[in-house]
Amino acid sequence: MKVPKYYIVVLAAIGCGSPNNYVAPPPPEVTVASPVQQAVTEHLEFSGMTQPVETVEIRARVRGFLKERRFVEGSEVGKGDLLLVIDEEPFQIALEASQTRLKEAEAALEQATGSKAREVAQAQVNLSQSRVVLAQQEEKRVRSLFQKNVSPQAEMDKLSAELKAREAELESGKANFSETEATYDTKILACRAQLESAAIAVRSAELDLSYCRMTAPISGRISRSNVDVGNLIESTGATVLATIVRMEPIYAYATISEADLQRIPALRGMTVAADGSAMSGKLPLELGLASESDFPKSGEIDYMDPGLDPDTGTLRIRGVFPNADRSLLPGMFVRMRLAIAERADALLIPERALGTDQSGQYVLAVDAAGLVQYRSVKTGVAVGGMRVVDGEIAITDQVIVEGLLRARPGSKVVPKNAVEPTPTAEKSDAAQVAK
Repeated sequence: MKVPKYYIVVLAAIGCGSPNNYVAPPPPEVTVASPVQQAVTEHLEFSGMTQPVETVEIRARVRGFLKERRFVEGSEVGKGDLLLVIDEEPFQIALEASQTRLKEAEAALEQATGSKAREVAQAQVNLSQSRVVLAQQEEKRVRSLFQKNVSPQAEMDKLSAELKAREAELESGKANFSETEATYDTKILACRAQLESAAIAVRSAELDLSYCRMTAPISGRISRSNVDVGNLIESTGATVLATIVRMEPIYAYATISEADLQRIPALRGMTVAADGSAMSGKLPLELGLASESDFPKSGEIDYMDPGLDPDTGTLRIRGVFPNADRSLLPGMFVRMRLAIAERADALLIPERALGTDQSGQYVLAVDAAGLVQYRSVKTGVAVGGMRVVDGEIAITDQVIVEGLLRARPGSKVVPKNAVEPTPTAEKSDAAQVAK
């Protein structure tokens, strides 16, 4: 096919034009921010669980039928409030019977102390002594006459026999007096023992009667009743009728590792007073719920175990926190933090400025010529979207916070300043999670 001439002319004209030259793209635009220098409190953060400061189980001390329940399940009760009542009639009858036996013992003691048996026995001894004296005088008179041959032998023998009889009567009276006196003392002791036993029985019956009315030993929140009215309750105490827990204040228990303990010398120096009343050098402690980002409740450490658990290598500590609003319930998972260090001139950068490679964490900084520089850093604690860093970075540096994928070390970029919020005083408290 023959090509028209004008096509050849057009193609020749196109082929004779100037060649295309490569034009480099403009430097990418990145957003930069300067580090912030401020005081930072470093914290040790750990998790724990709340427990009530007091827990009391209500158990029966006498056997009987549950007659009344005087509390509302789940409500707040005060110390001394009447909670449950066991049928009191059998115990009232037992008390009255004991009181009757006590009166009988008092009457028996009064009768024993008023006995005149000792006086009667003593009078009998005195009478026998008088008869002996009279018999001795009569025997002496007759013996004098007998020696003068005035009195017959028969009369002398009669009087001698009568004197011996009177002396034997006197000995018998003395023995009877001794026996009467011993019997009197023994009876008094027996009556007093019976009186004491009766008094103890009355006291025991009064206690049993008082146990029928169960009151709250502490103030707090009461659980549901585990036994319905009308059921028989045994006196063994095996059945928990209800439970009262005191939640104001409230405890929070946690465990910390031995490594973390080494970072808290003040905790190792805490000691309990000799009387057990308080712990010296209490450390402030903050608490927050799992759903909260901060730590709104303030308390203090008031107890720690004497030593570490050899199986886990951890130390158990306890914090106490006010809980007037009952926002904390026993068994809740909580977060706690403890201040362990102060840094007056810490450098903080936005967390989004951090990158990670095989060497660790780094930041990309822009120098005065607009060139990107690689800076290796070590990160510390987080503070409200910022992160404490140490390493090849100064407060005058400009670190890239946006456009990290467009920047390469040694390449040129166009920096644009970012408006970064300064961490507030509330957020300047740093927290490090305990491992």
